[in-house]
Amino acid sequence: MNEKKVSDYIAPQNYSYKDFPAAEDSPEGMHTLTPDLTPTFPVVNLNVPYSIKSGKTLHLHIITPAIANENLQEQFPLIMWVQGSAFHKQSLGNHMAHMVEVAKHGFVVAMVEYRWAPDDPFPAQVKDLKTATRFMLRHANKYHVNPKKYIAWGDSSGGHTVATAVMTANLPEFNDEDVTVQPLHYAACVDYYGPTDISRMNKVPSTQDHVTPHSLEGEFFGTQHLYDVPELVQKGNPITYIDDKPLPPFLIMHGNKDRLVPFEQSVLLYQALRAHHKNVTFYKISNSDHGTDAFFVPGVLKITLDFIDKALE
Repeated sequence: MNEKKVSDYIAPQNYSYKDFPAAEDSPEGMHTLTPDLTPTFPVVNLNVPYSIKSGKTLHLHIITPAIANENLQEQFPLIMWVQGSAFHKQSLGNHMAHMVEVAKHGFVVAMVEYRWAPDDPFPAQVKDLKTATRFMLRHANKYHVNPKKYIAWGDSSGGHTVATAVMTANLPEFNDEDVTVQPLHYAACVDYYGPTDISRMNKVPSTQDHVTPHSLEGEFFGTQHLYDVPELVQKGNPITYIDDKPLPPFLIMHGNKDRLVPFEQSVLLYQALRAHHKNVTFYKISNSDHGTDAFFVPGVLKITLDFIDKALE
């Protein structure tokens, strides 16, 4: 259909920013601001699909640092963030505000949705993190990722997922992909208040049942009583996989008034890594309960980001 033209019609042109004419209108009473026009805030890409498994389309929220037009090829280290959810369906945006703040420090953050219990028990969550990591590495150029610099970071059940994934990085039984085609080499692991030996969680004070078949952890292990399947529970214990093989540095943080994941869980992981002479740093967050903002206040976040920077050197 022909468009009706008028005498003062100006046809669209493919202007560059440099060549586009600035409007010179100056109505009375108008105010003019001249802020710095350099991009400042990260860009958030929500619900990017990365895989279909068990009939579920799995997604990433991908946060990219601000990039100036003259630096469109700039690359940043990658953080694979796994949101805690007691291994069940995640509220993937729970830590969005925190991860936007992390991205401001020069990191691409991929927030990982994993398959959830009871539909998909262990080790689905570990496999999905690795699938998501490979997706990000394959699309490194699109999302401004330095494919040689990536780490795994998670909280609560996400802490368990990242620790187990890093320990088992290229063990075939913990991967849905061929590890000889695209092996993984995480540069560091950050575990915020994650469980490790789940069989011990009700052997210290807690506000939850962690062992019966329909507890959150029981469903994670196939809706079974954990004391009936000790071998399976230890297969899901990241400590099981600490041996003489090289491991990247670990940072562990945990509140000592955690009512959901006992502080002892991080103590066990820390002691096991030290016993095998691995590079591990452990911080107790005094009087913190489970998942408080205390882990992301500036001083504490700086410790985590400095740890990541050093691991990526």
